[in-house]
Parts: sequence; C-alpha cells; structure tokens
Amino acid sequence: MRFDLHTHTNRYSGCARATPEEMMAGAIEQSLDGVVITEHDTLWSEAEIEELRKVFPQLMILRGIEVHTATGEDIVVFGITDSSLFHRYMEDAILGKIIEEYQGAAILAHPYRYRNLVSPESLKLPLHGVEIASSNIRQYMQEPTSRLMRKHGLRPIASSDAHWPDNMGLYGVEFPYAITDERQLAMAIQEGDYQIFMNAPRVKQINTELENEISLARRLMSQGYSTYEIRDLCGFSLSMLTALRAGQEVNLITVP
Repeated sequence: MRFDLHTHTNRYSGCARATPEEMMAGAIEQSLDGVVITEHDTLWSEAEIEELRKVFPQLMILRGIEVHTATGEDIVVFGITDSSLFHRYMEDAILGKIIEEYQGAAILAHPYRYRNLVSPESLKLPLHGVEIASSNIRQYMQEPTSRLMRKHGLRPIASSDAHWPDNMGLYGVEFPYAITDERQLAMAIQEGDYQIFMNAPRVKQINTELENEISLARRLMSQGYSTYEIRDLCGFSLSMLTALRAGQEVNLITVP
C-alpha cells in the first residue's frame, strides 16, 4: 500500500498552493493508495477528513500534523488526533511526552534545511524516523542527515512534503499490508514496517528543470539581486536560494 506521509493543502498551510481536492486528485494521478494530510501546526477535524474521504473513496486519507517546535525543528506526528494537544512553538520536551503518552509516531522533517545543525532538544524526542528525501530535501542535506542517523540510530523515511499536486507521490513509503486508520499507521511507522519508494522519472525531470532555475538564480545573484528579491521575482524556494548562494548542491535526492 503506497502512502505519501507528509502533504499540505491551502486550507490550513499558508505556504501550500492547492486545495485539498486538487491535492487528492494529484495523489490519484500518481497512483497512491493513501495520503496523510499534515498541515503546519493544525490537525484536521474528523468531520473535515470524513467529508474529503467521501469525495475520494479510492484513497485512504488520514490525519497527521507537522509541528514547528520551540527550538525550530519540524516534527511530523502520526496517530494522535486530539488537536488540543498541539500548537506552534511548543516545547520539544512537552511534545515528546505527548508522543509517548498517546503512543504516536514521530519523524524529523527535512533536517538541515534551514541551518547546519539539528536541535539537541529535538533529538531527545521519541523519533521513529528521519526524512531522507522529499521535495524540500536537497543534496547538500544528504551527508549530514546520514551522519545524524548513524550517530543516533535513527531509521530513514521519505515523503513528498508536497505543497502542490505535481509533487504528490514524489517520494513515499510502501506498507506490506492495508493501513486503515491513524493508529495502525503510527504502529507501522514505529515498527519500520515499510519500504521507501521514489518516482524516479519525476525526480529526474525536476532536477533537469532545476538546472534552468539555478542558472537564472546565479545570473541574478551576479547582478546584485538579494536572495529575497530573487524569491519574489521568480518564486524560487528561499532555502534553495540560500543554499545556492552558499555554494551548495540543491538538486533533489535520488534514493535506491
């Protein structure tokens, strides 16, 4: 059963560019079996998710949440559906207690995306995986992430972190059995009972398109444009532009 574990919609994620319906249509186009909607610091209600499920009965649509903690890390949490437990900038230690008490699963999202370290407080969380590939993970993040996993004995996981339909199913996981609810999803992630997959043709296409973006961004940088000006002019990712200015590799990751 193919799942995209980390996705956003414009209902609750201000950075997302598409409606829930557009995102689910993208998931179907990419032959996904399931999707977890993980808005920033907001958990969908049961009524909302049921309404969306009625429109897309061919998909298993589940709820999760991406929490931005007080120490600046992004933690995607699965299996806990009480929205009152979460809020933006919550203390890592409090989040950790909630994950343990409610037997949720948690993954560290796109480490090293914005800075060259991971918060020690976040590493004390009961983490069940670390994202090694997504639409927001670039090559410069690969080696430090590998070192982090080796040092702390953390398991790799992948997702699209899609903010628009074209990126749905770019990366994800395949479970060897049917996942039918949030509790079962959390248990499968806790056990590492999945295989990572990648949409290789799409990743290759994006990396080819990136060459043109990189060329344009470098040209504008050489002309004195600031990182924010280039972002506003071209719509390029701020994290990508910052890494590019630092001389880092910004192509998407290729996974086996």
